[in-house]
Amino acid sequence: MKKMVTMLMVLGLFSSISLAQQQIKFGLGFEFHMFPSAFVMEQGSPLGVYVPIETSGFLIEPALSYYSITSNRDWDESDYDDYESVSTNWSLVVGAFKLFEKEKLRFYAGARIGKSWSTYEETDSDDQESDATVLAPTVGVEYFISDNFSFGGEGMYSMISSENEEDEYTRTTKLTTLIPTFIVRFYF
Repeated sequence: MKKMVTMLMVLGLFSSISLAQQQIKFGLGFEFHMFPSAFVMEQGSPLGVYVPIETSGFLIEPALSYYSITSNRDWDESDYDDYESVSTNWSLVVGAFKLFEKEKLRFYAGARIGKSWSTYEETDSDDQESDATVLAPTVGVEYFISDNFSFGGEGMYSMISSENEEDEYTRTTKLTTLIPTFIVRFYF
């Protein structure tokens, strides 16, 4: 957690220094995953909120996402105990992109870097907590309907890695996914 806070502070410092003399345009964006609905329903899928910060051919875009899945089993007439499980995931990712504009289209390329935190709670079991590092080279395109509203898509090659120490072993997990996303952005 301390490394993530330090990384964000350093990124914020460099951003503010480089952007201090330039006009800055802020916005708010929302993402919609392009995965099949069966995948989203079964696995859960975080939906992110983006805060695009644009200046002189560059885009810095912090993003926050969250999802939680709760499952209950209540036995009506049985000797079995009721059961509940809760899985929760938060992530904070910052994207840095170079912008390429042509009329109403804007292409961007760069990477998203950040952290993801997960918890899993189950009745009569110990809670499990984990965190993962996210690195995702990303390319995308936006179409501007007006000066303040755009929609677009991006492809993110997400590489997530985590390492958790258990009682007698260390579990290392690496997940690589190509994530297509539809994003709507509003600029002020």
